[in-house]
Amino acid sequence: MSNRGKIALVIAGGQMCMRRNPQTDIRQPTLPVEEMLSWLPEAQREKLFVVDWSRQPSSHYTLRMTGDLIQVLSKSVVDGAGGLVVTCGTDTIEEMAYLTDLYWAYPQPVIFTAAHRPFDSIGSDAPLNLYQSVLAALSGECWGMGVLVCLQDQLFAAAEITETANQRRCSFLSPDRGPLGQFIGDRVDILRQYRRTRVLDESSPPARDVEVLYASLGGGDRILELLVPDEKRQLDGLVIAAFGGGNVPPSWVPYIKKLCKEEVPVVIVSRCQKGHTLAAPNNFEGSMNRLLEICVLDGGPLTPMQARIKLAAGLGAGLRKTALQTYLLED
Repeated sequence: MSNRGKIALVIAGGQMCMRRNPQTDIRQPTLPVEEMLSWLPEAQREKLFVVDWSRQPSSHYTLRMTGDLIQVLSKSVVDGAGGLVVTCGTDTIEEMAYLTDLYWAYPQPVIFTAAHRPFDSIGSDAPLNLYQSVLAALSGECWGMGVLVCLQDQLFAAAEITETANQRRCSFLSPDRGPLGQFIGDRVDILRQYRRTRVLDESSPPARDVEVLYASLGGGDRILELLVPDEKRQLDGLVIAAFGGGNVPPSWVPYIKKLCKEEVPVVIVSRCQKGHTLAAPNNFEGSMNRLLEICVLDGGPLTPMQARIKLAAGLGAGLRKTALQTYLLED
């Protein structure tokens, strides 16, 4: 039977496919797909087909592995899927969804979802999250909105969501902006639209060796020294989550200069949760103003996690210097 027009349910691990082994009392990713589908009404099940891709913990994934997932999603659309639901773990859902959104050029919606608690534990959110994700993927309202994350009876933009706690079922937020949509019964209610950044060619995988370093009081020198590439070490790019509006310890400056000399892109962002870089009229060693003079790139409002992913994607697409800077600051 043809899958054209149906929703692809792509299994990519997480609590949603976990079940308890009664012999060992340990949860394992062995939940049969048929049992997951049984959570859904028959009308929804008839509109789905399953791609049982991977059942690894989300903490095991990498940028390149997520790139492989994007290829699976794209193939499903080329083969006729009318939308996609991806189940994965909460640990890295915001990163996996964000990277996918940077490459997603199709109008078919991609809905990432997860569960804080497995289906066989008290208070599990797994069945409801899956049900609402399928609702969203089937709805015309989500068409053309790119990659969304369905959790907590809401739809969030992949570029805006962040996990603020891990111990509660209500742990994801879009700070200062709020969700894009919500569920009212069986209806998808879109609250607002948002502008996505430029979509990159998915055939160009993200750069592999891009790291993040957080500024801390008197710390980080040894780590930064180890990041400077040599004949044994490779580094494609570095994101520095700096103090305040983009300041770093003065002891970091020689290492940053070495990275620039080796043509390793260095991006500065704020380590503040809702921060933004700021080239204030300061001229002390390590200030944002001085860093801009020695070739660093400005990450603007990007979080450290977003800057790392966007830098890796831009480098993979062949962007360098001015073109890369422009891409980093695009909405």
